[in-house]
Amino acid sequence: MNRPPPRTRFQPPITGGSPDRGEEEPEEATATLRANPRLTGDARYYCYTCGSPWPKEAVVCPACKGSDRARGAARPIRPAQNDTTLFDGPWKLLPWPKQGTVAMYGGPGAGKSSLAGLLRPTRWLTREQEPKPVGDMFRRILPDFMPSVETVETPEDVKRVLSETQRGPVVMDSLTAFGLREALVVAHMLVHWAQRNNDRALAIIQLNKDGQAAGYMEIPHLFDAIANVSPDPWGVRAFRITKSRWSALESIYWTFDKEGKLTIPEFPAAYSVEGGPGEYWLHPYPLKGAKWTGVLGALHAAELLRPGCASSAIVAGYMPTGFLEPMDIEERRRFAERNGLSWVSADDAADQLKDTAPNADTNNPFPDEEE
Repeated sequence: MNRPPPRTRFQPPITGGSPDRGEEEPEEATATLRANPRLTGDARYYCYTCGSPWPKEAVVCPACKGSDRARGAARPIRPAQNDTTLFDGPWKLLPWPKQGTVAMYGGPGAGKSSLAGLLRPTRWLTREQEPKPVGDMFRRILPDFMPSVETVETPEDVKRVLSETQRGPVVMDSLTAFGLREALVVAHMLVHWAQRNNDRALAIIQLNKDGQAAGYMEIPHLFDAIANVSPDPWGVRAFRITKSRWSALESIYWTFDKEGKLTIPEFPAAYSVEGGPGEYWLHPYPLKGAKWTGVLGALHAAELLRPGCASSAIVAGYMPTGFLEPMDIEERRRFAERNGLSWVSADDAADQLKDTAPNADTNNPFPDEEE
């Protein structure tokens, strides 16, 4: 018969033993971590009711006010209170809970550091830049805020800074600046810090030659969410959640305004929503290469198409509306509306077309071209 893990009421912490948050670990701990980053050596206590970490000085759970704690296990039947934060800008797509870790990757000049700055981190760890240019960036995007900037050269430097940091978010810019093995070690350190401190951490990663996150394949699996900030096929900056343990895979466009601050770009044409979940993009009509242009083509043929709209459908005469929409139509609609466009559904298009001339050709999505 399987028994539940042992639960205990709060007990005062015992001095000595395994190192805990804020205590210095011996040198051999760092060597062990570099040999096997999964080995930490200290016990984890959780609130048995909500699953939140149980600080050693706490009498009740700070997240749900429960009084039961367990070592290394929980049965989280009650949600933690005030656990999720929506940060500014594109980060509003991601409900980021405490203990959450995110890796963000993109090419040079994609805006990774500027987006990371919107988190208002308490510590900015960098191996790529000096403090002065980091300060210049924050004065541009957040004139009223400045983090503590820490330059690091080795995983030991990262470990030291994290041991002195009790509150987040923490940003590491970037993992790729370390060697392959060192980057993996630092990634484990960030995840471990977020779990132990019940806070948030972000790692920035550069692209490899294949357009994917550089480094060992294990690294993206360590993090709860992955964000890609590469541009779309038309060169427009896009923020895409390609992995998330907390939410659906969403995406949004963004750009810099004349003052260098982040904003949503304007889309003056009509667009079809192409791609898949987490990788949607707006395809300007009537440029070739799009798939879901049936509604746009029919409205164009009837001289009813207007700028500032979006749709996703193909012509299908057997359907009641005359169009077939993809299965993820609601996600596509949210993506278009999030970027400031009005949505035209198959039902909307059918209503607009029913009073048009009978010779309007709805089967040619490109009426200006020969079939």
